[in-house]
Amino acid sequence: MVFEYTSYKDVDLKGKKILIRPDINSNIDVENNTIRESPRIQALAEALEEFKECAVVIMAHQSRPGDKDFTSLKLHADELKKYTDLPVKFVDDIFGEKAIQAIKDLKIGEVLVLDNVRKWDTENELFDDFSEAEKTEMIQTLAPLFDYFIADAFGAAHRAQPSIIGWPSLIAGPTVVKEFEYMTKVLENPDRPLTMLIGGAKAIDKFKAMKYNFENDRLDYALCAGLTAVLIFEAIGINTGKPNKDAIAKDLAKAKDEIVKTYEKFKEKIILPKDLVIVKDGERENIEINKVGEYNEVTGDIGKETTNEFENIIRKSKVVIANGPPGIFEKEVFRKGTKEMAEAMAKATKENDALTIIGGGEFGTAAEMFGYSDEISFISTGGGAMLEILSGIDVPLVKALREKKP
Repeated sequence: MVFEYTSYKDVDLKGKKILIRPDINSNIDVENNTIRESPRIQALAEALEEFKECAVVIMAHQSRPGDKDFTSLKLHADELKKYTDLPVKFVDDIFGEKAIQAIKDLKIGEVLVLDNVRKWDTENELFDDFSEAEKTEMIQTLAPLFDYFIADAFGAAHRAQPSIIGWPSLIAGPTVVKEFEYMTKVLENPDRPLTMLIGGAKAIDKFKAMKYNFENDRLDYALCAGLTAVLIFEAIGINTGKPNKDAIAKDLAKAKDEIVKTYEKFKEKIILPKDLVIVKDGERENIEINKVGEYNEVTGDIGKETTNEFENIIRKSKVVIANGPPGIFEKEVFRKGTKEMAEAMAKATKENDALTIIGGGEFGTAAEMFGYSDEISFISTGGGAMLEILSGIDVPLVKALREKKP
């Protein structure tokens, strides 16, 4: 895949009023109303250094309507202030009178954060026809107020929503440019062996990405954990227990034959866990994979034998792409596997000069938590978007940047 776009470096932005659409969707501690570690907000702060001579308006989202962490972006504006010297303002409006006035009053060198764009119902719709997105009320109201529109929401690149693809023209921001540079390294003649570490949720999407890369001879090893491992185990007849199976039942019903066929074809390269971890009396307990179903418990982490095997493969690889943590690291009892995989990637980077990439989201947060983020080659701001691009999909943001170059 070749990325075609106009970069923010290709135009003169000095003295201009610009709208930036980043992805600062963050891991929120709902009970305490605070943001946990957020590499995306830090990435935005770093990007803002490029726009000190502009008046900058930030439009972004947090979660989805109905979810517990669907909030105002006031938290994000306050968090952003910790990482930038630029004055950051917040307005609890998106494109109404308050927002319009705040945008008009904004001076060069100032930053204005608009409220959660997904509070506007139309933002939650998908537009295959970009011209229809341009006709929406928000785009029509705000577009005349800006000189340039900067796409920097790589984490939402796979969402054809108005704030992503609806502007009359689009240029790529610092985060997106950096993401494209690393994706190009992976997609065009990468060093081998190339290993994918797959964990977390969205099992069927991760299975499809794995399959695509095996079939296109880009992948040497797939280290499968989390629900992707459960999905494959159940498809090939290994019982993982009702709580695990229920989490992937719909995907299994739709794709069982495809999963079995893929596994049979590439089983020497698909590395499944040999042991998993459950909680017993508040402590970790390693369970051999052929006995997991007997316990009928949620398996929240990979076991010791699996961790050692995964680590050995990671440390001999030249490219490692991790998408999703191997354990439910938010719970301390299930944290060990994720920490050790992040450490293995850091060692591969240092000792084997490997290109190591973490696909944003939860694993990016975990790497930050464990202190390994600076030792990984690159932490992507978008796990889902990265996954689709690595699956050969022409995602909406990539298409819009190509078609809407100024």
